[in-house]
Amino acid sequence: MIKLYIHTPGQPPWTAEVSKRRVTIGRSVRNDICLEDPFASRLHAELRVEGDTYFLSDLGSANGTFVNGQRIGETVQVFPGDRIRVGETVIDIQSAKEGSPPAEEGRTVVTEVIASPETLRTRPERGPVTSDLLSVIETVRNAAGAKEEELEAIEHRQDLFAVMSKVGIALLSPSSLDEVLNQIVDLIFEGVPADRAFLLLREGSDGELVCKVASYRYPQPGSEDRHVRISQSIVQEVIGRGQAVLTSDAQQDERFRGQQSIVLSGIRSVMAVPLSINQQVIGMIYVDSPVSVNVFTEDDLRLLTTIASVAAIKIENVRLLEQRIENERIKQQLNSARDIQFRLLPVNPPPIPHYDMTGISFPCYEVGGDYYDFIKQSDHRLIISLGDVSGKGMDAAILMSSLHATVRAQAETSQTVAELVSRVNRYLYQSTPSNKFVTLFCGQLDAEKHVLRYTNAGHNPPILVRRRGEIIDLEMGGLPVGIAQNVNYEEGVVEFEPGDVLIIYSDGISEALNQQEEEFTRDRLIEVVREHPESSASQLRDRVDESLLHFMGTASPVDDMTLVIVKRTD
Repeated sequence: MIKLYIHTPGQPPWTAEVSKRRVTIGRSVRNDICLEDPFASRLHAELRVEGDTYFLSDLGSANGTFVNGQRIGETVQVFPGDRIRVGETVIDIQSAKEGSPPAEEGRTVVTEVIASPETLRTRPERGPVTSDLLSVIETVRNAAGAKEEELEAIEHRQDLFAVMSKVGIALLSPSSLDEVLNQIVDLIFEGVPADRAFLLLREGSDGELVCKVASYRYPQPGSEDRHVRISQSIVQEVIGRGQAVLTSDAQQDERFRGQQSIVLSGIRSVMAVPLSINQQVIGMIYVDSPVSVNVFTEDDLRLLTTIASVAAIKIENVRLLEQRIENERIKQQLNSARDIQFRLLPVNPPPIPHYDMTGISFPCYEVGGDYYDFIKQSDHRLIISLGDVSGKGMDAAILMSSLHATVRAQAETSQTVAELVSRVNRYLYQSTPSNKFVTLFCGQLDAEKHVLRYTNAGHNPPILVRRRGEIIDLEMGGLPVGIAQNVNYEEGVVEFEPGDVLIIYSDGISEALNQQEEEFTRDRLIEVVREHPESSASQLRDRVDESLLHFMGTASPVDDMTLVIVKRTD
């Protein structure tokens, strides 16, 4: 890993650690490294990571990108010790192992690190029971919120102090949810003379009660079965009303007389307490003795209630932690998918005489369904494509990757763009779900004849803005690809004149909304091009980005945004 020490004149220096595979640099807030440098372009340069190797590319900036004093043209490899200049900003590359500047010299951008599940689930060896019992009881009092008189009653039970200590330890020790639940039941058997103990939690959107631990003091046939039978009256009292239940003889207790589950199982003494957190019942603990009468006391109920109070806190904390770990795992997978997707997009278009072109894509989420590509077929012939997969997120990103590979494969063998799009359509129709499709524009530019042959498969029409003011929409084509198996696509032809600009864009740009829910529209795209007739393709890209940000204000994008600009220079 490398560090970038960044110094812009008039600004305090700061540090950025390169923890991504693609880092964009420029004046726009869309960049990973946003520079407050008026001489930097909005999208100025890009740093890519390939294993332990680093490559720097200029993104068509107005003032260029320099490495060790030399202006770069194509992508170059950079090393620790190199100095990059972007506008008036100096960026020194150093290994992350080297010393950092003093904290007061700037701010440091770091990547949050979450401990692995294996580390978080490791339990330390239990030490001896603490002798400071009053301190332990005070901890339980604070955690469980038990009443003072209940705790004083427990203090008089010296034989329960060890259990109380272990309850406190259980609250602190890092364990998985399954380990915590089994640990809780073990503690119950240590402190309560029960023959059976069940721990049940509410799960799912409907709050279904699921038995997570069914434990027996003495093994019984079928004891591994978690489909336990508990009186619905007890469940209703504990889960529905949040009340504890204690009965010394369930067979004679008026509350449960006639309950089939109790009569058939011969249950005598029963205790059940809710697992509550923030006044919300998340489950229950149930213990009983099928053979004994008067086995449970008020002290036992107080102890079980205290264990349940502490257990509820622990269960909720472990659940939140495991959810955080799962969210972090998903985030890391999405970051990897995003890096792979960015690698599929071209850093710079291949050089074609008489033409200046650029492309950029910003996904709405971590990954997106927009795609663009430049595929060089000869020194003067180039395939230009831009697609928009229906939907957003991971599904769209996977289909986008398939589209990228398919277009590149067909570009090598197809004679015309209409044939190319037809082949792509047949492949996607056969290999994707019926509810997925792609709008696709594909054009073949002949730089010698200055002719673009194109097919538009349901995409919003690209706009050819003539130098002399005429506007031409490139509409010829057919249905979006993937909807029907056999589609005859038409092919359109336009000629480029010096100064003409072609704008190919996804609807995430034209339909971008501001705070008043007004759309950006294609007319604003045309207006940007007309207002800057002498600008290069990359400068026009920056002007569009600037106009979009100004129009949207604080509104968030609702779709992926992709833009390709092609300009004939002479």
